[in-house]
Order: sequence, then structure tokens, then C-alpha cells
Amino acid sequence: MKKFLSIGLILLVHAFTYAQEAHNLEFFIEQAKTSSPKLSENRNLEAIGELQNKLIIAQNKAFQINSTAEVLVAPYLNNNGQFIAITTMPSTNAYGYDVGITNGGLYSTQLNITKNLLNQSVTNNLLFQNKVNITAISLSSEEITHNLVKNISDAYIIAYQLQLQNEFTQQILRDLENRLKVFELLVKKGILMESDYLLLQLDIEEKKIELLQLKNNYVTAVNQLFSLSGIPAEEIAQLEEPILIPIRTPESFFYKQKFKNDSLQLIAERQVFENQYKPQLSAYANTGVNAVELSNIEHKIGASAGMRLTIPLYDGNQKKTNALQTKLKQENLEFYKQNSELQLANNLMSLQQQIKALQENRTLLGKQISKQENVLEIYKGKLVQGQISIVDYLNVVQSYKQNIYTQVQMQTNYWLLQSEYIFINW
Repeated sequence: MKKFLSIGLILLVHAFTYAQEAHNLEFFIEQAKTSSPKLSENRNLEAIGELQNKLIIAQNKAFQINSTAEVLVAPYLNNNGQFIAITTMPSTNAYGYDVGITNGGLYSTQLNITKNLLNQSVTNNLLFQNKVNITAISLSSEEITHNLVKNISDAYIIAYQLQLQNEFTQQILRDLENRLKVFELLVKKGILMESDYLLLQLDIEEKKIELLQLKNNYVTAVNQLFSLSGIPAEEIAQLEEPILIPIRTPESFFYKQKFKNDSLQLIAERQVFENQYKPQLSAYANTGVNAVELSNIEHKIGASAGMRLTIPLYDGNQKKTNALQTKLKQENLEFYKQNSELQLANNLMSLQQQIKALQENRTLLGKQISKQENVLEIYKGKLVQGQISIVDYLNVVQSYKQNIYTQVQMQTNYWLLQSEYIFINW
């Protein structure tokens, strides 16, 4: 029994440790990729596109077989004294359709087979268009995933910033509460005034209110993180520091791939439109019963075969007009492509400058905080000796706190700029 309990305890500790480690930036990103309905929809659309290839081949290359049956009756009125009659030899006074049109009726049941010929280029154009559409869906999935990573990264960074502020405020609060215990003794000994004790107590209460607000904001930020990831919200002990992996400048930027595929879509649409101008040759055959009279119908079983050729000659210059439209659309794509290239270069340069300036400011602020920490330690010693007032001490603490908050904000901004750079440099 002890052995089983030990194994169970080990498994429980391992599961808890794994759960703690799993709540990092990568965990939320992977969850978002798995649960995204748009990505799931695109995967299905790509599968539908692959099936569409089979449909295109079946519609344009395979034999088409069908069965037809038809019964047509064309009666005559007032035929040789008969009110209604079905015949192929009506009298001149009879009323009804011309016998040369109807032959008096039709009794048919046939098996028909047709096959399109000389349409390999037509099929290729349709398959090419479908391939380009599938590529567009794949590029859409890449873009959705890229946006997901950016949104989750930014939300995670903001949540982690609140966690850092929360931890630092807790640290300040613990230190002030320790100061309060020392103050109580110093007040009793007459070294400090009771008003100093009450002022410190008031500042502690303010810090508790601030800490409560930070905790609420942190919980809200974490819940939003779970919502963006598409998974149920849960309590987590701590978020790990965000790790943003910089990517090298790609050989081909995503916007270029997208514009290239958009251009191919225009070409594919034009080619499919021009399919109607290609000569169309089809072979057909049928067999079965085909008769205009019921009498001796058993001898009307036969077969026929033939070929049909269609050559388009003139359509009012629709082909030329469509080609001009395609050319103008391609020019529009080129305008946007050039603008995207310019915007990308400017944005990347701006982000590099911002990151460099932020790093320099962080270095200067780090030195200032280090000096403030030394001053704070000196003030703690002088405070217990009654050499400085509580107001001076709290002012130093407040200044130190603001600089730490500024440092945290700088670090947050640095991560956000990194996230933006990775998002754009793609």
C-alpha cells in the first residue's frame, strides 16, 4: 500500500509540475492553433479543394452514362368522325400538331454514353485554377496563424507585466509592514511620533488597495489570454517569462507570396473564361427502344452513334475585353505590392530605431535604480535612528517604486516591440 501511495504521490507531483511549466507563451500559442475555428475551417476547405480536382477530372474526362425514357402522345381531334385519335395519317379536317413534327407520338427508352474529346487544355486550366485557390486557402491559414501568434504574444506580455507589478508591490508592502513593526517600538520609546506611525499605516493601506486592483487586472488579463487561446479559463500560479524567438529576414516576404498567388488567380480566371473559345469535340452513342407507334415496337430496338464538333466564331469581342480587365487588375496588384514593400521597409527601420533607443534608456534607468536602492538602505538606517522623517522615507520609497514600474513598462515595451518586429518581418 505504501508503495502505491508513493507512486501516486510522484505522479501527482509530476502532473502538477508539468501543469505549472505548461503555462508559458508557447502553451497558449499551441492551444490557439489547435482550437481556432477558422484554421479548422481552412483545413476542411483545403480537403474540399483536393476533392474538387476529382470532380473536375470526372466532369471533363470521364464517360458520362445516363438512361432516359420518354412517352409522347400527340392526338388529333375530329379525325374521320372520331372525336380523338392517335395516328400518323390524320385526315385533312383533323386538328392537331403537324405529323411531320410529332409523327403522332414517341415511345423511347435509351442508354446514352457521351465522352468529351480534345479537352485536355480545358481540364488543365480548371485544375490550375483550383490549385491556385487551394494555395490561397493555405496562405490564409498562414496569415491567421501569424496573427494568432501576435495577438497571444501581446496579451501574454501585458499579463506578465501585471504579474511583475503585482510581485513588486507585494515586496514593497511586506517591507513597509516590517517597517511598521519597528515603528511601533520606536513610538513606544519616544524616538518617533505617533503621527509618523499613522502615516506609514495609511500608506500601507493604500498599497493594499493598489495590490488588490493589480490582482484583479491580472486575473482579467489571464482570462483574456485563455479566451484568445480558445480554451476554458483556469487559475494559474504564475506565468513564465515570455520568450520571443527572433526570426531571420525571410527570402520571400509573405506579402510577395500573396501578391504572386493573387496574380496567378487572375491568370487562372482568364484561362478558364477562355475555355469557351476552344473547339469542343464530343462523341456519343445510345441504344434502346425508339418508336413513334406502339405497333411492332419490339422491332424498334436499335443503336446510334455520332460526334459533335463546336467551334466558336464570334462573341462580340468578349475575349478581348476580359483580357483588358485582367491586365488592369494586375496593374492594381502591382501598385499595392510596391506600396507594401515601401511600408515594410519604413516600419522595420522605425522599429529598429525604437528598440535601440529603448535599450539605451533601460541601461540608464537601471543605473539610477541601483543608486536608489543604496539610498533606500541608507534611509532605512537613519529612519530607525530618528534622523529623517517618515515623509522623506516614503517619498524615496514612492520614487523607487515609480522607477521600478517604469523599468517594468520599458521591459514590456521592449517585448511588444520585439513582437511587432517579428510580426512585420515576415
